[in-house]
Amino acid sequence: MAQRLVVVGAGAIGGTISAYLERSGIATHLVDVNEEHVHAIRAQGLIIDAYNESFRVHVPVDTPSAFDGGLEAVFLATKAPHTEAAMEWIAPRLRPDGWVLSAQNGLNELAIARHVGRNRTVGCFVNFSSDVMKPGVIHYGGPGTFAIGELDGPVTERVRRIGEWIQPFINPVLTDNIWGYLWSKLSYGAVLFATATTDETMADCVDHPRYRAVLRAIGAEVVGLARLQGIELLPFDGWDPNALDDRQESDAMFDRLSQVMRRNLKVRTGVWRDLAVHHRRTEVDSQYGPVLDLAAEHEYPVPKLTKLVEIIHGLEQGQLERGLSNLETLFTA
Repeated sequence: MAQRLVVVGAGAIGGTISAYLERSGIATHLVDVNEEHVHAIRAQGLIIDAYNESFRVHVPVDTPSAFDGGLEAVFLATKAPHTEAAMEWIAPRLRPDGWVLSAQNGLNELAIARHVGRNRTVGCFVNFSSDVMKPGVIHYGGPGTFAIGELDGPVTERVRRIGEWIQPFINPVLTDNIWGYLWSKLSYGAVLFATATTDETMADCVDHPRYRAVLRAIGAEVVGLARLQGIELLPFDGWDPNALDDRQESDAMFDRLSQVMRRNLKVRTGVWRDLAVHHRRTEVDSQYGPVLDLAAEHEYPVPKLTKLVEIIHGLEQGQLERGLSNLETLFTA
């Protein structure tokens, strides 16, 4: 590998990717602001407790202030709210021929491009489940679709090269429609955010005879906004946003999804963990703030998504309690 791969954000996504690549012989360097996590990785290595194995790798890791040198190939894997701060650190260090790939949730490619330009920004869609269990230890729940693409135009040599690096971890999809994946996940993510307002498992929520209809409606609002912008939505890992147009097709899709969810070791979302375990703010504003802004710009109504964001805010601030009553509220939005 001619370029040095630096993964900014050693948490669930970045740490998992780095561990598998490092084990396969592709050298990575982790950068993370969490000093306790950094010290643990230095002291004991990075431990991956996976769905099918457990292993430990020793990966170079630094806090941003301790990292020395320029940046060429960067996987940005911070949580979405930290994108701006990360890019303020990355942009002045990025070499003219360097690039940044967004291994995150949401539309962070837009924020990255504002700092370094669209030609130095690579789109990425990640859909595998993982969580940081404690400093230096990550639980990897299982693989999912991993798509890579330029923001504009066809698959390039750069995208192919990144795909070769990722291959030891997950067989990637190289696409000329990365926005189709990103907006599809936003529709799916809206459903998952809704499940996180309860203490039910994801599968129990999508199987619930009353609340499946409101989950379908939330996803459909995002789908409609994407189509308004001319985006062709793409299915992934059992989720097909186009199925939301038809009650029978969407019921069949939700049935299939619940079966997958029940096989997964991770039964609740990372959003739920933010609310119930870590008692911290979620990524709702970073992921869906741009969506709500676009909806307002296009004068496109998204009442249930708007109400969902309000409910998440209420849970973050301790003004609401988690429960099915939150899904009940969405019916009247």
